[in-house]
Amino acid sequence: MEQTTTQNTLDIKITSWNVRGMRKLTKLKQVIGRIKQLKSKIIFIQESHLTASDIKLVQSRWPGQVIYASYNNYARGVLILIHRMIPFQTIKTIKDPVGRYVIIHGHILSLTLNLVCVYGPNEDNPKFFEDLFLTLSTLRGSYIIGGDFNCVLNPAEDRSTGCDTSKTQARKSLKQYIVDLNLVEVWREQNPDKREYSCHSSVCKSRSRIDYFLISRELSSKIKSCWYDSIVISDHAAISLSIHIEKFIHSPPNWRLQVRWLQNPDFVKHVGTKVDSYFEINTDQTSASTRWEAFKAYIRGEIISYTSSKAKQQRIEMENLEKQIKSLEINLNKNDDSTKQRELLLLRTQYNKLSADKAANSLLWLKQSYYDQGGKAGKLLAWRIKKMQSDRSINSVINSSGDLTVDPQEINNCFREFFEHLYRSECIQASVERDEFLCRLQFPELTEDVKDELDSGLTVEELSQTIHNINSGKVPGPDGLPIEFYKTFRQKLLTPLLNMYNESYQNETLPPSLRLAIITLILKPGKSSTECPSYRPISLLGADTKILCKALAMRLDPHIPLLIHNDQNGFVKQRQGFHNIRRVLNILYEKFDTRDAAMLALDARQAFDRIEWPYLFNVLSRFGFGNNFLKWIRILYTNPTASVLTNGTVSKPIILERSTRQGCPLSPMLFILAIEPLAMAIRTQTGLSGIKIGEQEHRISLYADDVIIFLTNLSVSIPNLMQQIERFGRFSGYTINNSKSSILFLNKEERLKPVINTPFTNAKKGFTYLGIKITPEIHKIVPTNYDPLIDEVKETLDRWRTLPISMIGRINMIKMTILPKFLYFFQSLPLPLPKELFDKLRSIFSKFIWNDKKPRLRLGLLYLPYERGGLRLPNLKLYYWSAQLRSAMFYFSTETSPSWVNIEQASIPNLPLKLYLYSADPKQLRKQQRTLSLKTLLTTGIKHISILKTLLSYPASPPYGVMHISGQEERMVVLKSGLIEV
Repeated sequence: MEQTTTQNTLDIKITSWNVRGMRKLTKLKQVIGRIKQLKSKIIFIQESHLTASDIKLVQSRWPGQVIYASYNNYARGVLILIHRMIPFQTIKTIKDPVGRYVIIHGHILSLTLNLVCVYGPNEDNPKFFEDLFLTLSTLRGSYIIGGDFNCVLNPAEDRSTGCDTSKTQARKSLKQYIVDLNLVEVWREQNPDKREYSCHSSVCKSRSRIDYFLISRELSSKIKSCWYDSIVISDHAAISLSIHIEKFIHSPPNWRLQVRWLQNPDFVKHVGTKVDSYFEINTDQTSASTRWEAFKAYIRGEIISYTSSKAKQQRIEMENLEKQIKSLEINLNKNDDSTKQRELLLLRTQYNKLSADKAANSLLWLKQSYYDQGGKAGKLLAWRIKKMQSDRSINSVINSSGDLTVDPQEINNCFREFFEHLYRSECIQASVERDEFLCRLQFPELTEDVKDELDSGLTVEELSQTIHNINSGKVPGPDGLPIEFYKTFRQKLLTPLLNMYNESYQNETLPPSLRLAIITLILKPGKSSTECPSYRPISLLGADTKILCKALAMRLDPHIPLLIHNDQNGFVKQRQGFHNIRRVLNILYEKFDTRDAAMLALDARQAFDRIEWPYLFNVLSRFGFGNNFLKWIRILYTNPTASVLTNGTVSKPIILERSTRQGCPLSPMLFILAIEPLAMAIRTQTGLSGIKIGEQEHRISLYADDVIIFLTNLSVSIPNLMQQIERFGRFSGYTINNSKSSILFLNKEERLKPVINTPFTNAKKGFTYLGIKITPEIHKIVPTNYDPLIDEVKETLDRWRTLPISMIGRINMIKMTILPKFLYFFQSLPLPLPKELFDKLRSIFSKFIWNDKKPRLRLGLLYLPYERGGLRLPNLKLYYWSAQLRSAMFYFSTETSPSWVNIEQASIPNLPLKLYLYSADPKQLRKQQRTLSLKTLLTTGIKHISILKTLLSYPASPPYGVMHISGQEERMVVLKSGLIEV
């Protein structure tokens, strides 16, 4: 009776159950376990006894939507659980403020439905039903109303005593609305003469049928059956119905090894024995690739067999108990017998104990993990506080004909067609133009030593280190084996894994399972959920493929800075995104209101997905990569395939002809190498004028595919730039979305009346770059960025305030989720902040930490480390000061300086920046300084002079008051105050 696919039809099992409380963790697990055992996909729960803050306990355990109505104490409470495999699209939700009903208005595929979960009052209250059904009458579509109505419709048939005088008015009202809304009590319609009860009252020694479904009459033909299950765990029986919706084609679910099994010593021992046995028997009879492919199929079968057997043993025991309980209940319905009552009570006790033991065992690992981590800012805490409704279901999408489709199979087909077209090569006949373009560029090349290092063969030790370095907790690829499996059995798998890689290298192709990826989709922020291009494709690769890619990436990573200009700060060691933003701000400040000057932020169309492979291989060769390393890259991109996953449906594989797959450890570095020639061409292009500050001309800044171009002489530069990008795109696949690209004219008059018409959006009020809103007026940047962030933080902490988390947990939530956002702003924006900002944040933090109660300790004490009696609450003001003073570290860098350092150096042409801070008293320097970022640095140092003294004692710095003078001979000159002539 579960959700099935029979002759292209969708049958959904819907269950309603009064659980009589699920606040205790063990009871909650019993209820969830029972629901999973029933295999229902939509569940109505009554008497949850959960408050709003407790709902997270259900949301974290149910794979889908959880809609609820709760009361402000531990009473009443109703929930509707909708499994993520059900394509239900919610339009509207209505909740009873006292937790007696919840209504969801929406549709499944083409059927508009109102799902209603009801927990009726115990007293004779007709007004409750009046309010409920009058509300329902305003909603279009069919009704499925289920729950504990606390009111029998026909006492003669539905109560063991044959009468009920307690709720005459409520019964009359309920019956009238059943007629008015053309509803059907589905169980009674299918069982007109049967007597069966859903609730047993041990106090009143009576049984009654107060749990039922009311459905719209037009749905009657879609109901296959309706039945009651045994009374277990609660004193109410669950009632279920099976409804037939319409045709639906669903792929079988992808198998995944549950990582928790790897914590089970018996399981690890069993699987380890099977691994050893397989490779002892299968030696040289077949190729290494065939052996590896067969091994994954074999070990998957062994794992499934073991886990299924364990689950089956427990399931059979519980099913036998349930059958005995059901049989006794039927006998008791016919004839009361005290002996049978005692026997029934004993069986129910056994069932509940078995269910409780199962719940306790499943909690064991989770509790142990929480105990181990405590209040630490780790993954479990992040999992607990994240928004639970991050569902990736795609309920509707616009197809190629422009129509909106809600059919899951059609949705999957739409995405398959979209990606099949996206990954189809468009630059087959572009080799001549490509070579002409690239031959004019001067490529930095790898040294022979580096080339030899990259070309060396893979080793067991290297693979072992690679497996160790790959992060755990990632979704496995098509084979269902996560990286944790390889970590657990690493020593047993290294040799066969290496043999398979070496054979693949010789054959110049990977085994089929290593070439296949599953594409999952993530909606891009702010994009329409009904358009295919709005989703970012993430390729789920097999862990064995990832190990190979990661090994190559670990080799390449240290040498990327030698090949990539410091204009590019994405995916390059020791480079960060705030370098780009600080450069933009410095240029904006230095060239404020300059005529005939602009910043152009380019928006690339699916930049990672359009890189053409012939172009990529050609570029890698020009960077000096050796034949062996290039061969590995070609192997990874030989006949790769991918299937698209949407709403549990997996498409037929498509063949990839281009792209650097997002989700592959090697892809980021390959992408920045592929886009670097464009940056090289823009830097050297004649007919294109950048913005000059001091001796340096600034033309381009990149963070992966986020590109900003700095331009002057716009009437000449912009056409030449567009021509260059268009030419580059013809052989590389790189294209620009002009309407989504933004141009910011630095002059105020030109923003209103541009000196040249462009296809780009005129960003009169600025644009967003790497998460920072860039405004034309520098003084507006702080409120434009910080005000929305503070509002967001306040809303987030208000939402989290009611969570049952300790004080240390709350502080760690601030560390983990709030601090990184502010730290990014502090590093990126070298601008003074108003004192009121930190006062406001302190107030918000205090309310959250103390749950809106009177603080018992001032924040100053909570800032202190543990050894001094504090709790290490982040002091954002100190982080801000630290971020500003940290920028001075780059003045002393022995590596190539970020471009923003050169801009700030231009403001002090006669003195190196690394000596500037030591040339005079900071207060005097601040008065003389006009560069905003340097002024902020000095102001911060003056406010917290102890930090400045620490900075002045930096090992690379000269003694305070001493500067370095170059002449015929180098000598040190002691300064009395300020700069003096020598």
